[in-house]
Amino acid sequence: MILSKGTKWTLWILGLMLAAIFINFFMNLYSFAYALITVLILAFMGWGFLAKLKNDVRQHEDHHRREHDSAIDDIDRYTR
Repeated sequence: MILSKGTKWTLWILGLMLAAIFINFFMNLYSFAYALITVLILAFMGWGFLAKLKNDVRQHEDHHRREHDSAIDDIDRYTR
């Protein structure tokens, strides 16, 4: 399995965060563990927001590209 450099770093950071959460619960440092869980949740929410935003932009561009191509096809069809 070949992973890109960014994916490797992301998996390392995710693994370290999960290990830190487990260690903090094990050491009865619940406030730190819950703070790390909150950071992890916020990171996933931000990642999801960016993915949705990127998808919406692509849908918008595709929609306008299709309308533009359709208008050009109509012009070509009626001017022949």
